[in-house]
Amino acid sequence: MTRKELKLRAKNALKQGSYWTGYGVNITNAFINEIANTILSMFFSFGMLGIIFQISLDATNNLTTVNSPEKLLDFVLRMFSHLKALFLMFAIMSIFTVIIRILLSNVLTTGQMLWFSRNREQAGPARFPLLFNGFKRGKYGDVVKGTAWRDFWLLIWRSPNFVATIVIFVLYFSLAERTLEIYVNNINSYNIESIMIDELGNYFLLLLILLILFAIISLVFAVIYYIKYYSYRAVDWILADNPNIDHRRALNLSKQMTKGYKGKWFVLDLSFIGWGLLLLLTFPVMFFTAPLLETYTMATHAEFYAMLRNQAVFKGMVTMEELGFVAVEQIADQQPISATDFYQEQINQDQGFTQN
Repeated sequence: MTRKELKLRAKNALKQGSYWTGYGVNITNAFINEIANTILSMFFSFGMLGIIFQISLDATNNLTTVNSPEKLLDFVLRMFSHLKALFLMFAIMSIFTVIIRILLSNVLTTGQMLWFSRNREQAGPARFPLLFNGFKRGKYGDVVKGTAWRDFWLLIWRSPNFVATIVIFVLYFSLAERTLEIYVNNINSYNIESIMIDELGNYFLLLLILLILFAIISLVFAVIYYIKYYSYRAVDWILADNPNIDHRRALNLSKQMTKGYKGKWFVLDLSFIGWGLLLLLTFPVMFFTAPLLETYTMATHAEFYAMLRNQAVFKGMVTMEELGFVAVEQIADQQPISATDFYQEQINQDQGFTQN
């Protein structure tokens, strides 16, 4: 199915009076996440502002009284101490941001995708409360586990970039502290520049080599990360269909379903860049306008996932029952038809309609 056909199907699904309901789902999701992140930012901002205030206070009180190398070193070391505390505070805030993502944002995302999946599968608009489907008893824990398992593997593939950044950060701090130490110990020496070159020459060379090496590693693993990102991208949609599916099964099924389609999904994302650039024109009110475009893109992604699901069912990778669908009783006096068979009949009818 071409991108044009996917987008046409998405538009048709939204024409049945469901566009503004989809917009409501998206903006509600964005609002809840914004509130959670704002509360977290405000909580940690007090600590960060306190550190920044202390830095400003030390600078104001000491810059005019620094009259010796020893006092200069003491002042600079205090600045380094404040910066380390600021970095630690930022690291702790990042950890809490991840916790919010795992316990709240991911669950809302699966509900959002459930709404768009069901909206394309029924005559009228899907129900708005589907957004909160993942929070129901018996579903929440499995959704959290499934999305966290996906995020864990994405973190594994991104960890070389994080490690490289941390190592470079530590090396820069160590270099700065060592430079100050050498400067203070040799302040009265007439050849302090030569001493620094002798002491730090190898250190600078090592830092340069590591910078080049880490740049190459970061580039390679950035490419690998995005390949894995698209390989795992169907996990949310699978969990939207069946929140109780095993977390390992969801990840493996996503890898199977996206095999040969990762590049197509990437190109599908790229096809919305023009709309994204137009969206920048509404920057002051983007919180309200972004969900307008997201409604269209999510509906298109729902069609893309449905295509992957069709093929997975056809190839025997999964059954509709495993994805949470139930048997359908078409006529009262007939045996119920399995969800997989019923779904395949709908696909065949749909393909026949398209060919005609």
